[in-house]
Amino acid sequence: METADLRKNRLDLEYRFESQKALIFLTFGTITLLGFLTTIIIQKFYILAIELGFIVLVSAIILYTRTKKKLNQLLQKIEDLAK
Repeated sequence: METADLRKNRLDLEYRFESQKALIFLTFGTITLLGFLTTIIIQKFYILAIELGFIVLVSAIILYTRTKKKLNQLLQKIEDLAK
């Protein structure tokens, strides 16, 4: 019984960590995209800003989807442990 509780607590901590990472990736992507859009408007570096913005946005989306998959796996493990 005690080891099951420890395993559940560890999985809960991993889930919390992964959810914080997901929030960081979304925030990173949004702030960076807003920065590049501001650069486009103010300094008129259209091509460079669009390319860099696209690269950052795609990388943030990739990192977010990886983290989301890990969150789903952890949630499944927690549910299986509760049964």
